[in-house]
Amino acid sequence: MDLGNVVEDIKARLDIVEVLAGYIDLKRAGRNFKALCPFHSEKTPSFVVSPDKQIFHCFGCSAGGDLVTFVMKYENMSFPEAVRALADRAGIRIEEAPAGTSAAGNLRKRLLEMHRDACDFYENELRRNARARDYLRKRGLSDGTIDEFSIGFAPAGNVLLGFLKAKGYAESDMIASGLCKETERGRLDTFRNRVVFPISNIRGEVIAFGGRTIADNARGPKYLNSPETLLFKKSSELFGLNLAKAEIRRRGYAIIMEGYLDVITSHQYGVRNSVAPLGTALTDAQAGRLKALTKKVLLVFDSDDAGIKASERSLSLLYEAGFVAKVLLLPKGDDPDTFLRKHGRDAFQRKFRDVLGLVDFFLGLHGERVDIVRSLLLIISKVPDGIIRSDLTREVSEKTGLSEQFLREELNLLRKNPARIRDDGNRSQPMSAERFLLGVYLSYPEYVDLIRESITPGEIEDPEVRGIFEKLYSSSAAVLGEVAHRLDEHELAVATGAAMGINIDSEEVERNIKDCIRTIRNKRLRRRLRDLELEIRIAEKRGEAHLINNLQDQMNLLIKEGGG
Repeated sequence: MDLGNVVEDIKARLDIVEVLAGYIDLKRAGRNFKALCPFHSEKTPSFVVSPDKQIFHCFGCSAGGDLVTFVMKYENMSFPEAVRALADRAGIRIEEAPAGTSAAGNLRKRLLEMHRDACDFYENELRRNARARDYLRKRGLSDGTIDEFSIGFAPAGNVLLGFLKAKGYAESDMIASGLCKETERGRLDTFRNRVVFPISNIRGEVIAFGGRTIADNARGPKYLNSPETLLFKKSSELFGLNLAKAEIRRRGYAIIMEGYLDVITSHQYGVRNSVAPLGTALTDAQAGRLKALTKKVLLVFDSDDAGIKASERSLSLLYEAGFVAKVLLLPKGDDPDTFLRKHGRDAFQRKFRDVLGLVDFFLGLHGERVDIVRSLLLIISKVPDGIIRSDLTREVSEKTGLSEQFLREELNLLRKNPARIRDDGNRSQPMSAERFLLGVYLSYPEYVDLIRESITPGEIEDPEVRGIFEKLYSSSAAVLGEVAHRLDEHELAVATGAAMGINIDSEEVERNIKDCIRTIRNKRLRRRLRDLELEIRIAEKRGEAHLINNLQDQMNLLIKEGGG
């Protein structure tokens, strides 16, 4: 059965207020209900439930979603498990429901046991497979390192499936674990003919695997991770953290690398405070995992375009999360794995003399100078620590020749919120015109066509809001419930926050839409004018008179077009 259709049936039968009242103490606050947030510690209620929109949003930690999302988060359930639990409550029958999945705690215990058994199985298979052992030795891994990381081998065929059946595991649990999968050809092992690397949580419990092909002409992706399960959320875990945590505390900083073998090799060579994301860009949740151990990070990525982009994104995320971070770019063609094997630990540590701070890294990038400075200032504007923000501003001034006063004016503009609204608890909340427009879009379906005709996603500067609008515009979705399944957890929090923040009279909706669009376009105009002003100042420092005249002409034209 299509679980998406089941969700709509559930929402038609169950009221979010009634369901959540069974978990938390809800109090009426105007048209909404409020409670202390169950997902973070607080003394003043900031968790709001809207019976009209059938969504919740916490204005403290930004958690948000519908009743399915709440049950998933509160009960630590997967999407199918939450849907099945709510369907049962709503009296909706789902055919062929997997046995034994109603109790998330018991299932979690079984999945952990299954992963331990699978890890032992893979390790035994590696001992029996000379080709896989030869591959690891060619990658420079010692027997001790292979044992420390519990590296194994997944043979061809469906051998693990048979092994787990013999151990007495239910096939439904094997599918829930991600170790096996349903296909048109039946149930198959997820990992076949691959070297496998166990992925553990910070407590050292195996919760997933990563697999790499050992044949050059193998079909399928070179690297493969377990699918997301009750145990495993790829965006929340860091490879090697369980083994690196003690050294991170001892050294006072963490090294973030790109891949499994980078981390494994670095540990073998004594660089044991290194970890890696799981094949994706660094996330807020992964940064949160580190924050309990340290607030200092060294990024060691490749010096190719992908590595540079990854460094840019990671620096932005880390500084906004309260970290201080630096970058070490290795020579072209090298990553930590290859560099350490070619040159050794001492040479690797000597490279630490070449680390770049935030300002030096950005000012060394290729591209338009004004765009680089603008990107740098945007990151600095989000730094929560005022002292660090001030030090970075001073460093930018010293290395660009731009006055600190001008830079501080730029930062104040970037930090300033253009609009403020109120929630039903009478607590002022900041909301930009772009987020306000998103809230209107999600709250008043009858005005969707007007918004679509009046503004394009490309005119939205906030990348989070722009991404949500792109998903909305690419579908027929007009309300949050229809598009929620297409949004990731962070996007869903942004969307629910915007929708919950709307509190306007119905006859004022169209005027508010037009005001928002006017504000968005005026802000874009002001931004472009400030960019031109910054370009002019940089050109003045360089004595480029012809360029200054050209930029002045562009500025005058924009002012004329904007009616200023």
